[in-house]
Amino acid sequence: MNITKDIENFVRGRRSCQEATKSPVKMELHSWKIEGEPWSRIHVDFAGPVDGKTYLVVVDSYSKWPEIIEMTTASSTATIRQLTRLFAQFGNPYTLVSDNGTQFTSKEFADFCATNSI
Repeated sequence: MNITKDIENFVRGRRSCQEATKSPVKMELHSWKIEGEPWSRIHVDFAGPVDGKTYLVVVDSYSKWPEIIEMTTASSTATIRQLTRLFAQFGNPYTLVSDNGTQFTSKEFADFCATNSI
């Protein structure tokens, strides 16, 4: 006699239990195309806090080169300031990928991307 199996069978046999079970939404995996040149697509996100500090992490998808910038604030304005500095050094990317955090979904950031043809 196995109580675990008995419970599993009991739950499987109850319609209300089956209806209440949450099934994760199945999503198709998205593969990024391989870039043919540096800085054509960058991925950006924030890391931290690490020892009380927050960092802007920018990774070039072609070379995998990371740029890690300590941030005093994670606002859209501060993010734009640092990305502007990086774009002056490496050029504007064609594509910027983020996790849609509030810094990256603001009107200010959308305007910044539009102005820079991203």
